[in-house]
Amino acid sequence: MSSILNNPASLSALQALQMTQQSLNTVQNEVSTGLSVATAADNSSYWSIAAQLTADSGVVSASNDALSQGQSVLATASSAINSVITTINSIQTALTQATEPGANIGNINTSLASLGKQLTDAVNAASFNGLNVLNGSVTALNFVSGYNASAAGGSINTISFTTEALYGLTTGGGSTSSTSQSTVTDAATMTQLQAQFAADTGDTTPVSYSTPTATYGNNAVFEDTTNQALTVQSMALDGTVTTTTYTALDANGNTLAQEGTGGTLTFANAASYAVSTTVTTPNSQNLLVQSGVDLTSLNITGPTDAQTSLSAADQALAQVTNYAALIGATQDRMTTASTFNTALMTNYSDGIAGMVDADMNTASTQLQALQTQEQLGIQSLSIANQNAQLILKLFQ
Repeated sequence: MSSILNNPASLSALQALQMTQQSLNTVQNEVSTGLSVATAADNSSYWSIAAQLTADSGVVSASNDALSQGQSVLATASSAINSVITTINSIQTALTQATEPGANIGNINTSLASLGKQLTDAVNAASFNGLNVLNGSVTALNFVSGYNASAAGGSINTISFTTEALYGLTTGGGSTSSTSQSTVTDAATMTQLQAQFAADTGDTTPVSYSTPTATYGNNAVFEDTTNQALTVQSMALDGTVTTTTYTALDANGNTLAQEGTGGTLTFANAASYAVSTTVTTPNSQNLLVQSGVDLTSLNITGPTDAQTSLSAADQALAQVTNYAALIGATQDRMTTASTFNTALMTNYSDGIAGMVDADMNTASTQLQALQTQEQLGIQSLSIANQNAQLILKLFQ
Protein backbone atom coordinates (compact mmCIF):
# COMPACT_ATOMS: atom_id res chain seq x y z
CA MET A 1 0.00 0.00 0.00
CA SER A 2 1.21 3.47 -0.91
CA SER A 3 0.58 6.27 1.58
CA ILE A 4 1.29 9.98 1.66
CA LEU A 5 1.39 9.89 5.50
CA ASN A 6 3.99 7.19 5.83
CA ASN A 7 6.98 6.34 3.64
CA PRO A 8 8.76 3.29 5.13
CA ALA A 9 11.39 3.21 2.41
CA SER A 10 12.30 6.85 3.06
CA LEU A 11 12.48 6.34 6.82
CA SER A 12 14.68 3.27 6.41
CA ALA A 13 17.01 5.12 4.03
CA LEU A 14 17.16 8.09 6.41
CA GLN A 15 18.05 5.86 9.36
CA ALA A 16 20.81 4.15 7.40
CA LEU A 17 22.20 7.51 6.30
CA GLN A 18 22.24 8.80 9.89
CA MET A 19 24.14 5.74 11.11
CA THR A 20 26.65 6.14 8.29
CA GLN A 21 27.15 9.81 9.13
CA GLN A 22 27.66 8.98 12.83
CA SER A 23 30.35 6.45 11.95
CA LEU A 24 31.85 8.94 9.51
CA ASN A 25 32.05 11.61 12.24
CA THR A 26 33.77 9.14 14.56
CA VAL A 27 36.38 8.20 11.95
CA GLN A 28 36.91 11.85 11.01
CA ASN A 29 37.60 12.64 14.70
CA GLU A 30 40.10 9.79 14.81
CA VAL A 31 41.87 11.14 11.73
CA SER A 32 41.93 14.74 13.00
CA THR A 33 42.99 13.93 16.60
CA GLY A 34 44.95 10.73 16.04
CA LEU A 35 43.00 9.14 18.92
CA SER A 36 40.54 6.31 18.89
CA VAL A 37 39.74 7.04 22.57
CA ALA A 38 39.67 10.81 22.98
CA THR A 39 37.18 11.03 25.86
CA ALA A 40 35.81 8.79 28.58
CA ALA A 41 32.65 8.36 26.45
CA ASP A 42 34.68 6.55 23.78
CA ASN A 43 35.98 3.85 26.16
CA SER A 44 35.83 4.66 29.88
CA SER A 45 38.18 1.84 30.93
CA TYR A 46 40.97 2.57 28.47
CA TRP A 47 40.56 6.34 28.90
CA SER A 48 40.99 6.15 32.72
CA ILE A 49 44.03 3.86 32.45
CA ALA A 50 45.61 6.13 29.84
CA ALA A 51 44.92 9.21 31.97
CA GLN A 52 46.67 7.62 34.97
CA LEU A 53 49.63 6.51 32.87
CA THR A 54 49.91 10.00 31.40
CA ALA A 55 50.02 11.48 34.91
CA ASP A 56 52.61 8.91 36.04
CA SER A 57 54.74 9.63 32.98
CA GLY A 58 54.66 13.33 33.81
CA VAL A 59 55.87 12.68 37.37
CA VAL A 60 58.66 10.38 36.11
CA SER A 61 59.70 13.07 33.63
CA ALA A 62 59.81 15.68 36.42
CA SER A 63 61.78 13.24 38.58
CA ASN A 64 64.28 12.77 35.79
CA ASP A 65 64.68 16.55 35.49
CA ALA A 66 65.32 16.77 39.25
CA LEU A 67 67.74 13.86 39.00
CA SER A 68 69.63 15.73 36.31
CA GLN A 69 70.15 18.60 38.75
CA GLY A 70 71.41 16.16 41.38
CA GLN A 71 73.84 14.71 38.86
CA SER A 72 75.13 18.21 38.19
CA VAL A 73 75.69 18.81 41.90
CA LEU A 74 77.82 15.68 42.22
CA ALA A 75 79.58 16.25 38.89
CA THR A 76 80.67 19.66 40.15
CA ALA A 77 81.86 18.14 43.42
CA SER A 78 83.68 15.35 41.56
CA SER A 79 85.61 17.84 39.42
CA ALA A 80 86.57 19.84 42.51
CA ILE A 81 87.61 16.79 44.53
CA ASN A 82 89.79 15.55 41.67
CA SER A 83 91.53 18.93 41.78
CA VAL A 84 91.94 18.53 45.56
CA ILE A 85 93.54 15.10 45.12
CA THR A 86 95.98 16.49 42.55
CA THR A 87 96.87 19.32 44.93
CA ILE A 88 97.43 16.91 47.85
CA ASN A 89 99.80 14.94 45.63
CA SER A 90 101.73 18.15 45.03
CA ILE A 91 101.80 18.83 48.78
CA GLN A 92 103.17 15.33 49.38
CA THR A 93 105.90 15.98 46.84
CA ALA A 94 106.85 19.30 48.48
CA LEU A 95 106.90 17.74 51.97
CA THR A 96 109.04 14.86 50.73
CA GLN A 97 111.54 17.38 49.36
CA ALA A 98 111.52 19.14 52.75
CA THR A 99 112.76 15.98 54.49
CA GLU A 100 115.98 16.07 52.46
CA PRO A 101 119.06 17.55 54.17
CA GLY A 102 119.75 21.10 53.05
CA ALA A 103 116.24 21.64 51.67
CA ASN A 104 115.20 25.27 51.26
CA ILE A 105 112.39 25.32 53.80
CA GLY A 106 111.43 28.92 53.03
CA ASN A 107 110.78 28.24 49.36
CA ILE A 108 108.92 25.05 50.20
CA ASN A 109 106.68 26.92 52.66
CA THR A 110 105.91 29.45 49.93
CA SER A 111 104.87 26.60 47.64
CA LEU A 112 102.84 24.97 50.43
CA ALA A 113 100.99 28.23 51.12
CA SER A 114 100.01 28.46 47.46
CA LEU A 115 98.91 24.82 47.39
CA GLY A 116 96.85 25.32 50.56
CA LYS A 117 95.06 28.23 48.90
CA GLN A 118 94.34 25.97 45.92
CA LEU A 119 92.68 23.48 48.26
CA THR A 120 90.30 26.04 49.79
CA ASP A 121 89.59 27.57 46.39
CA ALA A 122 88.56 24.17 44.98
CA VAL A 123 86.35 23.38 47.98
CA ASN A 124 84.63 26.78 48.04
CA ALA A 125 84.04 26.78 44.27
CA ALA A 126 82.35 23.35 44.25
CA SER A 127 78.85 24.82 44.39
CA PHE A 128 75.97 24.14 42.01
CA ASN A 129 72.66 25.95 42.44
CA GLY A 130 73.69 26.86 45.98
CA LEU A 131 74.61 23.29 47.01
CA ASN A 132 78.16 22.44 48.04
CA VAL A 133 78.82 18.91 49.30
CA LEU A 134 82.48 19.58 50.10
CA ASN A 135 82.46 22.48 52.58
CA GLY A 136 80.16 21.14 55.31
CA SER A 137 77.27 23.49 54.54
CA VAL A 138 74.93 20.48 54.16
CA THR A 139 75.05 17.21 56.07
CA ALA A 140 72.77 14.91 54.10
CA LEU A 141 70.88 15.04 50.82
CA ASN A 142 68.09 12.94 49.34
CA PHE A 143 68.25 13.27 45.57
CA VAL A 144 64.99 12.56 43.72
CA SER A 145 65.62 9.54 41.51
CA GLY A 146 62.25 8.38 40.22
CA TYR A 147 58.62 7.59 40.92
CA ASN A 148 57.12 4.40 42.27
CA ALA A 149 53.57 4.24 40.90
CA SER A 150 51.09 2.16 42.88
CA ALA A 151 47.37 1.74 43.48
CA ALA A 152 47.76 3.74 46.70
CA GLY A 153 48.96 6.80 44.81
CA GLY A 154 52.68 6.19 44.39
CA SER A 155 55.76 7.60 46.09
CA ILE A 156 58.94 9.42 45.16
CA ASN A 157 62.15 7.38 45.08
CA THR A 158 65.30 9.04 46.40
CA ILE A 159 69.03 8.39 46.55
CA SER A 160 70.45 9.35 49.94
CA PHE A 161 73.89 10.90 50.16
CA THR A 162 75.77 11.74 53.36
CA THR A 163 78.25 14.54 52.85
CA GLU A 164 81.77 14.96 54.17
CA ALA A 165 83.50 18.28 54.79
CA LEU A 166 86.90 18.62 53.19
CA TYR A 167 87.23 21.99 54.82
CA GLY A 168 84.97 24.53 56.48
CA LEU A 169 83.69 22.81 59.63
CA THR A 170 84.76 23.87 63.10
CA THR A 171 87.35 21.38 64.29
CA GLY A 172 87.22 19.60 67.61
CA GLY A 173 83.52 18.74 67.41
CA GLY A 174 81.91 16.13 69.62
CA SER A 175 80.60 12.76 68.63
CA THR A 176 77.46 10.65 68.74
CA SER A 177 77.20 7.02 69.85
CA SER A 178 74.72 4.21 69.32
CA THR A 179 74.75 0.80 71.01
CA SER A 180 73.19 -2.50 69.94
CA GLN A 181 72.91 -5.82 71.80
CA SER A 182 72.98 -9.44 70.60
CA THR A 183 74.20 -12.91 71.63
CA VAL A 184 76.79 -15.27 70.15
CA THR A 185 76.08 -19.01 70.35
CA ASP A 186 77.83 -20.20 67.19
CA ALA A 187 80.46 -22.79 68.15
CA ALA A 188 83.06 -21.68 65.60
CA THR A 189 82.81 -18.03 66.62
CA MET A 190 82.95 -18.95 70.32
CA THR A 191 86.12 -20.96 69.72
CA GLN A 192 87.75 -17.98 67.98
CA LEU A 193 86.77 -15.65 70.83
CA GLN A 194 88.19 -18.03 73.43
CA ALA A 195 91.45 -18.34 71.52
CA GLN A 196 91.75 -14.55 71.23
CA PHE A 197 91.05 -14.09 74.96
CA ALA A 198 93.73 -16.61 75.85
CA ALA A 199 96.27 -15.00 73.50
CA ASP A 200 95.63 -11.39 74.55
CA THR A 201 97.14 -11.67 78.03
CA GLY A 202 98.19 -8.50 79.77
CA ASP A 203 96.03 -6.05 77.80
CA THR A 204 93.48 -5.48 80.55
CA THR A 205 92.99 -1.72 80.25
CA PRO A 206 90.64 -0.24 77.66
CA VAL A 207 92.59 1.70 75.08
CA SER A 208 91.27 4.82 73.35
CA TYR A 209 92.36 5.76 69.86
CA SER A 210 92.47 9.38 70.91
CA THR A 211 94.67 8.69 73.96
CA PRO A 212 96.90 5.68 73.20
CA THR A 213 98.96 4.26 76.03
CA ALA A 214 102.72 4.11 75.93
CA THR A 215 102.64 0.35 76.52
CA TYR A 216 100.02 -0.82 74.08
CA GLY A 217 99.61 2.08 71.65
CA ASN A 218 96.36 1.89 69.70
CA ASN A 219 95.81 -1.76 70.57
CA ALA A 220 92.44 -2.79 69.11
CA VAL A 221 91.89 -5.86 71.35
CA PHE A 222 91.91 -6.05 75.14
CA GLU A 223 90.51 -8.38 77.81
CA ASP A 224 88.65 -7.66 81.02
CA THR A 225 89.56 -10.50 83.42
CA THR A 226 87.35 -9.09 86.18
CA ASN A 227 84.17 -9.30 84.13
CA GLN A 228 85.43 -12.07 81.81
CA ALA A 229 84.93 -9.99 78.67
CA LEU A 230 86.82 -9.36 75.44
CA THR A 231 86.65 -6.02 73.62
CA VAL A 232 87.54 -5.42 69.97
CA GLN A 233 87.88 -1.87 68.71
CA SER A 234 88.36 -0.48 65.21
CA MET A 235 88.46 2.95 63.60
CA ALA A 236 87.32 3.77 60.07
CA LEU A 237 89.01 6.35 57.89
CA ASP A 238 86.26 8.88 58.67
CA GLY A 239 87.06 8.63 62.39
CA THR A 240 84.12 6.38 63.30
CA VAL A 241 85.09 4.04 66.15
CA THR A 242 83.33 0.68 66.55
CA THR A 243 83.74 -1.00 69.95
CA THR A 244 82.39 -4.54 70.40
CA THR A 245 82.47 -6.26 73.80
CA TYR A 246 81.89 -10.02 74.21
CA THR A 247 80.88 -10.92 77.80
CA ALA A 248 80.86 -14.55 79.01
CA LEU A 249 77.45 -16.00 79.98
CA ASP A 250 76.58 -19.25 81.72
CA ALA A 251 73.84 -21.68 80.68
CA ASN A 252 71.25 -19.50 82.42
CA GLY A 253 72.37 -16.36 80.66
CA ASN A 254 74.10 -14.92 83.74
CA THR A 255 77.34 -12.96 83.68
CA LEU A 256 80.17 -13.47 86.15
CA ALA A 257 78.87 -10.59 88.29
CA GLN A 258 75.36 -12.09 88.32
CA GLU A 259 76.72 -15.48 89.44
CA GLY A 260 78.13 -13.94 92.60
CA THR A 261 81.27 -14.84 94.52
CA GLY A 262 80.58 -18.56 94.33
CA GLY A 263 80.31 -18.59 90.55
CA THR A 264 82.61 -20.70 88.41
CA LEU A 265 82.12 -18.89 85.09
CA THR A 266 85.20 -18.09 83.01
CA PHE A 267 85.53 -16.80 79.48
CA ALA A 268 86.78 -20.18 78.26
CA ASN A 269 83.84 -22.23 79.62
CA ALA A 270 81.02 -19.81 78.82
CA ALA A 271 77.83 -21.25 77.34
CA SER A 272 77.38 -18.14 75.16
CA TYR A 273 78.53 -14.54 74.89
CA ALA A 274 76.56 -11.32 75.19
CA VAL A 275 77.58 -8.88 72.44
CA SER A 276 77.44 -5.13 72.93
CA THR A 277 78.45 -2.99 69.95
CA THR A 278 78.90 0.77 70.24
CA VAL A 279 79.48 2.93 67.16
CA THR A 280 80.89 6.39 67.88
CA THR A 281 80.80 8.82 64.95
CA PRO A 282 82.45 12.27 64.97
CA ASN A 283 79.89 15.03 64.58
CA SER A 284 82.22 17.10 62.48
CA GLN A 285 85.48 16.44 60.74
CA ASN A 286 87.51 18.23 58.13
CA LEU A 287 89.16 15.72 55.83
CA LEU A 288 91.98 18.16 55.07
CA VAL A 289 92.77 18.48 58.80
CA GLN A 290 94.39 15.31 60.12
CA SER A 291 96.04 14.73 63.53
CA GLY A 292 95.92 18.45 64.15
CA VAL A 293 97.71 19.27 60.89
CA ASP A 294 95.82 21.61 58.54
CA LEU A 295 96.90 21.02 54.94
CA THR A 296 95.47 24.37 53.90
CA SER A 297 97.87 26.34 56.10
CA LEU A 298 101.11 24.36 56.32
CA ASN A 299 104.23 26.10 57.59
CA ILE A 300 106.93 23.58 58.38
CA THR A 301 110.09 24.28 60.34
CA GLY A 302 112.28 21.38 59.28
CA PRO A 303 112.53 17.70 58.25
CA THR A 304 110.80 16.37 61.39
CA ASP A 305 107.88 18.75 61.00
CA ALA A 306 107.73 17.88 57.30
CA GLN A 307 107.52 14.17 58.12
CA THR A 308 104.63 14.76 60.52
CA SER A 309 102.82 16.85 57.92
CA LEU A 310 103.48 14.21 55.26
CA SER A 311 101.82 11.58 57.44
CA ALA A 312 98.79 13.89 57.83
CA ALA A 313 98.70 14.42 54.05
CA ASP A 314 98.71 10.66 53.52
CA GLN A 315 95.74 10.29 55.89
CA ALA A 316 93.90 13.15 54.20
CA LEU A 317 94.49 11.66 50.76
CA ALA A 318 93.06 8.31 51.86
CA GLN A 319 89.89 9.91 53.24
CA VAL A 320 89.42 12.31 50.34
CA THR A 321 89.88 9.43 47.89
CA ASN A 322 87.26 7.39 49.75
CA TYR A 323 84.86 10.32 49.59
CA ALA A 324 85.54 10.73 45.88
CA ALA A 325 84.73 7.03 45.44
CA LEU A 326 81.43 7.54 47.31
CA ILE A 327 80.56 10.47 45.04
CA GLY A 328 81.39 8.35 41.98
CA ALA A 329 79.27 5.43 43.21
CA THR A 330 76.33 7.77 43.81
CA GLN A 331 76.77 9.25 40.33
CA ASP A 332 76.64 5.73 38.92
CA ARG A 333 73.36 5.08 40.77
CA MET A 334 71.98 8.31 39.37
CA THR A 335 72.97 7.37 35.82
CA THR A 336 71.27 3.98 36.20
CA ALA A 337 68.14 5.65 37.61
CA SER A 338 68.06 8.15 34.75
CA THR A 339 68.37 5.38 32.16
CA PHE A 340 65.57 3.43 33.84
CA ASN A 341 63.32 6.51 34.00
CA THR A 342 63.82 7.12 30.28
CA ALA A 343 62.92 3.51 29.49
CA LEU A 344 59.92 3.72 31.83
CA MET A 345 58.58 6.82 30.09
CA THR A 346 58.94 5.04 26.73
CA ASN A 347 57.01 2.06 28.10
CA TYR A 348 54.28 4.36 29.42
CA SER A 349 54.06 6.09 26.05
CA ASP A 350 53.84 2.77 24.20
CA GLY A 351 51.15 1.52 26.59
CA ILE A 352 49.07 4.67 26.22
CA ALA A 353 49.39 4.56 22.44
CA GLY A 354 48.24 0.95 22.33
CA MET A 355 45.05 1.82 24.18
CA VAL A 356 43.97 5.21 22.82
CA ASP A 357 45.81 5.98 19.58
CA ALA A 358 44.02 5.51 16.31
CA ASP A 359 45.30 3.09 13.68
CA MET A 360 45.68 5.60 10.86
CA ASN A 361 45.90 2.92 8.15
CA THR A 362 42.57 1.46 9.23
CA ALA A 363 41.04 4.91 9.78
CA SER A 364 41.91 6.10 6.27
CA THR A 365 40.37 2.98 4.74
CA GLN A 366 37.22 3.35 6.85
CA LEU A 367 36.97 7.04 5.96
CA GLN A 368 36.89 6.33 2.22
CA ALA A 369 34.37 3.51 2.66
CA LEU A 370 32.07 5.61 4.84
CA GLN A 371 32.23 8.56 2.45
CA THR A 372 31.10 6.22 -0.34
CA GLN A 373 28.32 4.81 1.89
CA GLU A 374 27.19 8.37 2.67
CA GLN A 375 26.89 9.23 -1.01
CA LEU A 376 24.94 6.04 -1.69
CA GLY A 377 22.71 6.70 1.32
CA ILE A 378 21.86 10.17 0.03
CA GLN A 379 20.95 8.70 -3.37
CA SER A 380 18.85 5.96 -1.72
CA LEU A 381 16.98 8.56 0.36
CA SER A 382 16.38 10.64 -2.77
CA ILE A 383 14.88 7.63 -4.59
CA ALA A 384 12.67 6.76 -1.60
CA ASN A 385 11.35 10.34 -1.45
CA GLN A 386 10.21 10.11 -5.09
CA ASN A 387 7.32 7.78 -4.09
CA ALA A 388 5.20 10.77 -3.02
CA GLN A 389 5.76 12.39 -6.40
CA LEU A 390 4.54 9.20 -8.16
CA ILE A 391 1.28 9.22 -6.09
CA LEU A 392 0.70 12.86 -7.01
CA LYS A 393 0.85 11.98 -10.72
CA LEU A 394 -2.07 9.56 -10.27
CA PHE A 395 -4.38 12.55 -9.65
CA GLN A 396 -3.33 14.53 -12.67
